[in-house]
Amino acid sequence: MPIVPPLRWRDGGGWLILRSYGDLNDPITLDLDTQTLTKIARGEPLAYLWAGGDIEDADTHLDLLEDLGAPTGYLVDLLTEDDETITAQLKDAGLIILGDGDERTLRSALVGAAEAALMTAFRREGVILGIGAGARVLGSLLLTHGAGLGWVAGACILTDYDLTSAGDMAAVLLNNPGTYGIGIGAGAGLVLGGDGQIEVWGTGKVTVTLGGNPK
Repeated sequence: MPIVPPLRWRDGGGWLILRSYGDLNDPITLDLDTQTLTKIARGEPLAYLWAGGDIEDADTHLDLLEDLGAPTGYLVDLLTEDDETITAQLKDAGLIILGDGDERTLRSALVGAAEAALMTAFRREGVILGIGAGARVLGSLLLTHGAGLGWVAGACILTDYDLTSAGDMAAVLLNNPGTYGIGIGAGAGLVLGGDGQIEVWGTGKVTVTLGGNPK
C-alpha cells in the first residue's frame, strides 16, 4: 500500500483519479478528461460503471470522451448485470469510470465481482476514475455514516468541497478517531499512482484535514 502521510491507498500499477462532478462541457472538466486519457497505459476499452445515476449524463460523457480520443466506451449497469457479465466487461478495460449518483447504491453495487474486477484492472496498470459519488465510495468513510470501499484507507472523501463542507467533514472525523478527510473542490482532481505518485489537477482545490488520534 503506497503511503504518503496521511494518504494510504491500494497497491497497483495503475492510477486512481478522484474528481468532483462538474459541467461536462466546461473547459476545466474537459481538460481533466484530457489529462485522464494520458494516463491510459493500454489501448483497451473504456468501461463506465453506472448504478442508478443519470444514464443520459453517462452517455453524454462517453460521447465527449470519444471526441477527445478515448478508446471505445460502453456502459455497465451494475444493478442489472450478473457477476459473470460484469467481470467479462471489465477484464480488458484500460479505463474504468465510477459514475456519479447515490453513493450508498453505488457502494453496494460495487461490492463483490465489480470491485474484484476493479482491483485486477488497477494491478495491471488500469486507470480508475471516480467522479462525485464514484470518488466518495473509494474512501473508508461515507458522510452518510456508512463504510466506503477503503481504497484510500482511513479517509472520508468529500467532493464539491468548499467552506460549507468543513463542518460536515469535522463531524465525521470527530466521531471516527484516527481518520482524515480529503476535500476535492469543484474543478479539481486528486491523482494517486501505484508507485506513490501524487498529482493535483485542475483548480488545485484539494484539502486534507487531519482527524483525532486513534483511541
